[in-house]
Amino acid sequence: MNNLLPFHGLSADGIHLFHPQSFEEAQKAIVIMKAGELLLVNLAGLESKLAQRLADYLAGSALALSGKHTEIGKDIHLFAPPTFSITTVKGLIGWIGQH
Repeated sequence: MNNLLPFHGLSADGIHLFHPQSFEEAQKAIVIMKAGELLLVNLAGLESKLAQRLADYLAGSALALSGKHTEIGKDIHLFAPPTFSITTVKGLIGWIGQH
């Protein structure tokens, strides 16, 4: 078994949760995205123009890194590296509540 090489893919650490309080903190999110990690960003509670500016900046950064971005709720954004797939299942929440 000495011929096995380590797999240098995504860590099994899970997802990073990030709640920035200023635009200057955006760099922390970029570092996480560059590392190929999943990132959930909560912009709730920020002034609306700042929240929009951060969302646009981080979405552009994800695009530049060939990553993916989706807004999963009001002011909640998910950023994924290119090796992840983000699939939206519309109506699933309502369906679960009925069963």
